[in-house]
Amino acid sequence: MARKRTNPFNVVLGIVGVLFTITAMSYCVFVLRGVQAAAVNATESRPAFEQFMDSYGTSILVAQLAVLAVATVGAVAVDNAEGKRELARRNLAAPFAQSRPSPAASPTAEVSCSAAATPSGNSPS
Repeated sequence: MARKRTNPFNVVLGIVGVLFTITAMSYCVFVLRGVQAAAVNATESRPAFEQFMDSYGTSILVAQLAVLAVATVGAVAVDNAEGKRELARRNLAAPFAQSRPSPAASPTAEVSCSAAATPSGNSPS
């Protein structure tokens, strides 16, 4: 059996998902520290990462969400196409493998045969 190909969108989803989680947690920490600093009214300088998250945090989160949305749609589309391709490959490989019932095996054929076997032509009760 051939090995299934890796969906490239799933790789993108994994990487961007981890980055989004780290960015979201960093943004939450930034917001919580900002609230605490406002309550204490601290005048100390903020770390560079906090300043970066203050300036670009929202934009980064929105961009990562957009990439996640596009990659999700792409992953579903690729998986759907692969599934259809695999189904078509199976149908082409064995077109007559599906069992088709013979007319003698159908229940209507049995009823008609039993009705013809009775001498009066009526079905047995």
